[in-house]
Amino acid sequence: MHPRHLIMLGLAGAIALSTGVSAKPQLKTDVAQGVNFANYDSYTWLRTNPPGGFNSVAYQRLQAHIDTQLAAKGYKKNAPAAITMVLTVGRRQKVDLDTWNRYGYHDAHSYTEGQVSLDAFDTKTKQALWHGQVTDAINPAKPDPAKAEAALMTLLEEFPAH
Repeated sequence: MHPRHLIMLGLAGAIALSTGVSAKPQLKTDVAQGVNFANYDSYTWLRTNPPGGFNSVAYQRLQAHIDTQLAAKGYKKNAPAAITMVLTVGRRQKVDLDTWNRYGYHDAHSYTEGQVSLDAFDTKTKQALWHGQVTDAINPAKPDPAKAEAALMTLLEEFPAH
């Protein structure tokens, strides 16, 4: 391939990255071996206050949304409960480095990564039952509540039904 074509291809890739073209949210789930969720019918929250620096109203809204989805899956919110739920919301700065060719073109792409994690523990034994996590690039200056809610919906689709 001609060097000019390589340069044009590299510029097109850089423009695509700078215009906000991003991958879909990354979803990860894990279930403890041998867990039968048919044995669990109720849940409670470990904490209802948000982590430091997070909007308390938005945090309660996320928990209420989870409550609705868990009810649809057959779980009751009450105490004493069989499952203790933990919601974690956070963000961190990430930097990706790209090396394009032998001419020494290097590019650093900095972005903020948001993460929503949901964990379920057996209330009596304190053993972990289920973990789910959604990670996506976010704009910390203009958080998108619809995007956060869509990520949470994707996560809850993976939570086992009662």
